[in-house]
Amino acid sequence: MAPLVVTRTLHIAAHRSAVWAALTEAHLIAEWFGDQATIDLRVGGAGTLTWDKYGTSSFVIEEVDEPNVFAFRWPHGMGEHQDSDPTTLVRFTLADAEGGTQLTVVETGWEAFDDNADEFMNDNVGGWQSELDELRDFLEKQDSL
Repeated sequence: MAPLVVTRTLHIAAHRSAVWAALTEAHLIAEWFGDQATIDLRVGGAGTLTWDKYGTSSFVIEEVDEPNVFAFRWPHGMGEHQDSDPTTLVRFTLADAEGGTQLTVVETGWEAFDDNADEFMNDNVGGWQSELDELRDFLEKQDSL
């Protein structure tokens, strides 16, 4: 059986510092990933992402290596606490690229969801597609370069 992993890499025409800020500053996160956000940017720090239409999801930060890597762990369902089992690990990797930044997002840990793993993973494939498109659009409209 192939590992269950959601991966997406995209080019964003913005400096890496601007992409980093959009991933790690609450007021900027709320511009592209949900409607409201909170974040305590440190390993072990907690945060929330709130979508007016869907509810709130909590997360806990696993890795902070500015401006290279940011990772957090979160449950699949809205309203569940970040300490819930099971969770997935979302890891953002940033690299300089000609004309901007290459951003790669990898979400792992789906196997822990047993019979629902494929369904939940596929939900997030679509979610990351739309959310990362919003991130790119938000940053590129800011004329960050």
